[in-house]
Amino acid sequence: MFYVGIDIAKQNHETSIINSKGEILDKSISFSNSQAGCAKVVSMLDKVQAYSSNVIIGMEATGHYWVSLYYFLIDLGFTVYVINPIQSDAFRKMYIR
Repeated sequence: MFYVGIDIAKQNHETSIINSKGEILDKSISFSNSQAGCAKVVSMLDKVQAYSSNVIIGMEATGHYWVSLYYFLIDLGFTVYVINPIQSDAFRKMYIR
């Protein structure tokens, strides 16, 4: 199983991928909020043999910038979870000492 995290932004998103052991499989990549950027993500997934059947993707709902990428990935059959950024920030702060 693979896990992909996507940080959503206005111009460029950032993504990285780990396996079920928590090992980072490749450098994180920055990609544009465009069709070419979406293709770059799919290429990264193909590189490590992460397909719709063995990957879970999570992204924050930042403004409306996540919507096109979300539907692009859903149309390809990926499982995508959209996370409320307020909740993820609160979760992160719970573990800071």
